[in-house]
Amino acid sequence: MSRSANAGAVQSGSRMAAVFVALMGVCAFGVVTHAVLTHDPWSYWGFASLLLVGALTSRLKVKLPGVNGNMSVNLPFIFIAMMQLGLAEALLVAGVAVFTQCLPKRPNQFKPLQMFFNVCTGLVAAGLGWEIIHYAGLHLNPAVVLVMGCTAHLLVSTVAMAGIISLTESQNAGRTWSEIGHLSFPYYLASTGVASIAAAVGGHTGWPMLLAITSAMSVTYRSYRIYFNAVGSALTSGVGPTLQAKSAATAR
Repeated sequence: MSRSANAGAVQSGSRMAAVFVALMGVCAFGVVTHAVLTHDPWSYWGFASLLLVGALTSRLKVKLPGVNGNMSVNLPFIFIAMMQLGLAEALLVAGVAVFTQCLPKRPNQFKPLQMFFNVCTGLVAAGLGWEIIHYAGLHLNPAVVLVMGCTAHLLVSTVAMAGIISLTESQNAGRTWSEIGHLSFPYYLASTGVASIAAAVGGHTGWPMLLAITSAMSVTYRSYRIYFNAVGSALTSGVGPTLQAKSAATAR
């Protein structure tokens, strides 16, 4: 599941939080500019399929217990896009998926700066993962390269989320990152495995494979939801592990 931080605003945090958000925006602008200047052939059918499925599954999300953030089922499809599509296509799939994931249920809850940070983080994570997969893949084993690309996505996403939380909530960044990583790593591992299966099939993933992946991820989503609800109840009652970070300044 891809992560997004949910609540808070930069205005309520420190000046460093605003600088951090601006830095993430600059990085995203650089990634998008590079994609525009990269002339990769487009795979319109594969792109349209992953864009649609990624957007639809983005609404299947679970709240991270103890922190105002969530994870979504769109992650395997972002990974597949990073493997099979050009950079511009992969960024569009990731950007639309994160945007859809972060849309609030009520229009009056929409926070533009929150959305900006999350989408920029998603673009940077997908862009770095794509670069590793497609350039390191020229010299290394494809399976190793896929793990490297997915790991890069994990690090960018979790570091960005932990960073913005620590700046706005005065929390320990290392401990916050560790907690977020422990919560999200199993799903990253599962999503990487699903993406590797899609890569083993070869070519572009067709609708039968996408539907099968969606079904498998929906079952996993259901399990995560039950588990996280139980953990959240334990935290509310003061029982079980604690996660000190409570809100993110802008958004995952």
